[in-house]
Formats: sequence, C-alpha cells, structure tokens
Amino acid sequence: MQIPSPVQRANFRRLYADIFWFGVLSGSTLAFLTVYVARLGGNSLQVGLITAIPGLVNLFFSMPFGVWLQGKPLLPATVSSLLMHRLGYLALVVLPWLLSPHSEIWAIIAITLVMHIPGTLQAIAFNALFAEVVPPEWRAEVVGKRFALQSFSLSAASLVCGQILDRVAFPLNYQLVFLIGALSALFSTYAVARLVVEAKNQQGTTKKLPTKSAPLTAKTLSLETKQRQHSRLTKRIDLVSAFGALRREWRFDLLRTPFGPFMGAYLAFYTVQYIPIPLFPLVQVNLLHMTDGQISFATALFYTSLLFGSLGLSRLAQRKGNRWMLVNSGALIFIFPLLYGIARSAYVVYLNNIIGGAVWAGLYNATTNRLMERVPEDDRPAHMALHNLVMNIGILGGSLFGSTLGEAVGLRPAMLLAAVLRLIGSYLLWKYG
Repeated sequence: MQIPSPVQRANFRRLYADIFWFGVLSGSTLAFLTVYVARLGGNSLQVGLITAIPGLVNLFFSMPFGVWLQGKPLLPATVSSLLMHRLGYLALVVLPWLLSPHSEIWAIIAITLVMHIPGTLQAIAFNALFAEVVPPEWRAEVVGKRFALQSFSLSAASLVCGQILDRVAFPLNYQLVFLIGALSALFSTYAVARLVVEAKNQQGTTKKLPTKSAPLTAKTLSLETKQRQHSRLTKRIDLVSAFGALRREWRFDLLRTPFGPFMGAYLAFYTVQYIPIPLFPLVQVNLLHMTDGQISFATALFYTSLLFGSLGLSRLAQRKGNRWMLVNSGALIFIFPLLYGIARSAYVVYLNNIIGGAVWAGLYNATTNRLMERVPEDDRPAHMALHNLVMNIGILGGSLFGSTLGEAVGLRPAMLLAAVLRLIGSYLLWKYG
C-alpha cells in the first residue's frame, strides 16, 4: 500500500481543518440566516431570494470563471476568492446596529448576492485545487473523513448556537452566532491558504536570475511601450478566446441525444427539490413557533442521520447499483414537505429530520454517481457543463416558484403542493434516470 508523503499528510490535515471550520460556519451562520430573516419579519419571497441567489450567480458566472481559471495558479485564486467571499459574513455581524429590521432584510439579500460572485469562483477553483493536492488513490479516504468531520462539527455548532440563541437577548444572540460563523470562515480560509501544491514537472522550464538594471534610454522606453501594447492585445485575444470557449462549452446538441431526457428529469428533480426549501424556516418560526434551540436540535438530528445513513447506504448502493439508489431515495423526498405541511409541533420536525437525513444520505451520492454513469468519458466536460446549467436553473426556478407559491396559497397548502410536485419529479427520475 502506498504511503502518503510528508507534504501530502500535511495537506490532508489542512483539508480536515478546513472542512471542520466550514462545518462550524454551516452550523452557525448558514443554518440560522434564513431563520433570522424570518424572525425579522421576512416573507417567503425574501427568504426565497436568499435561497435562489446561489443558483442565479452560478448560472451567469460559473462558465466564465471556469474559462478564466484555465492556466491560472489555483492556490492564489482559491485563497483570494475565499477571502472576498467570506468577508461578507463579518458584515452580517454589524447590520443590527446600522439598519432597521426591514432594511436589514434587503441588506442581507444584497450581501448574499455580492458574496456569491467570488463564492462561485472559489467553488470552482477549490475543486480543481483539491484534485491537485490529493492523489486519486487517497481521494476516497480524504473525502470520507472530511464528510464525517463536517457532519460532526456542523451538528455540534448547531447545538451550541441554539443554546446561545435561546439564552441571549435578540438581536445580540444572532450577532454572536454570526460572529462565530465569520471567525470559523476565516480559520477555514487560513487552513486552505497553508496548502502546498507540489510541482509535478519542472522540465522545460527555466528560472531567470536577477540581472543588473540597465539605464533607461529611448530604446528601452520604446521597447517597454511595445511590451505594454502587446500585453493589452494579448488580453483582448484572451477575452475573445474565452467567449469562444463559452460558445463551444454550451453543447445544446446533447439535448437531442438520450442524455437530453435524462437532463430533463434532473431539471424537474432539482426544481421540485428546491420548491419547499425557502418555506421551511417560515413554517418553523411562524406556524410551529419553534425556539432557536429546537431548530438547532432538529438540524443536528438531520446531519447525524445523514452521517450514519451514508455509512450504511454506501454498501447498499454498491450492491444494488446507483440507479436503484437514486430512484428509491428520490421516491421518498416527498415525505419532507408532507410532514411539514401537517406538523403541529416540533416533535414532527424532529422525526422528519431523522427520516430526511437517511433519505438524503442515499440521494446525495446517488445523484452524482448516476450522472457519472451516464456521461461518456470522451466528452465529459460538455456533458458536465450542461448538467451544471440544468442544476442552477433548477435551484433558481424552484426557489423562486416556492416562495411565490407560499405567498399565493399560504405555507401549509404550499408544503402539500410541494410534496405532490416532488412525487411527480420522482416519477420522471424513475422513467428517464
């Protein structure tokens, strides 16, 4: 068995630290941001906008950023975009001191929008960086340990933050939780910044030694002017090439192949999946009147169930196949909005999150693994680009439709309709997946 080098072991530890602190961020700021907006008096449209923004930004920026990253050093791009993205969490801490509740809601929506532009870049860059610093033979182990660490830290952070929210007066309690999330985001970024990218091949490269500066003459100034003009011309050529690459990546001809109905099923599935998500915090706060401690406990139950479910269901997926796991897990996702629609107490939400965590444990990996089975190896980038487009349209459309539905018919009827729509999406997944 191959043994990782000292540099690789150090990188693995930094990746574990990164995901641990990201789990704390997820269990604090990310877990309670929409709940906070609901407590400020936000409606389903405003909560839906926060949920929809990642899909909107990814839809417009993921492909240009992917093209721009080609040939760029991944570590500096990842760290700088992480910093720009995560500094936004600090802004959330001071908002209650600056704005009224109504203005604060729209400020949170604006901050979320601005944050996700560099956030889209960091997501693409980090995935590529991860592939560089973790050799293929160690990826399954590193990913598995990262998933376990994230589930643990997220659950623990959610429980701790729930106690803070219940014991400290509003809005200082949320400011403390957002501060925990902001500091965790910076610790996670620091861990990523300490990664070491080993040079794989230095052949054919030369390193110029510093030379003595020559005096500036008309000839050297003319040369410098030409170099600047050449640099500007090169940048214009790079921009034209980037747009050309964009046109080549959007391979809509694939929709006329058997991959087209498959992507249609995925689009419907992603859409119905996100319809009830903006409504969950509103049901918890406005209908069930759950305390923040109860919401944090429900979150911890979900991710604990997700962790233990993934350990058991991975073996089942290997035995039954990814399509079997995808179809059967997808058939059960209607339970989540159905139980929310009929719930009259927090105990139903607890049960819901235990069931939901187990269901999502099977669905999470099956969605990606089944996609990999349907994507031909010799044309993977075009197929994955189309899938990314479909996924982001689904996130955007589902979130906005769900928030509109909640405003139009009310929260409980919207939840029951979302359950029916999820059943329809599951049928399409069975038929074309």
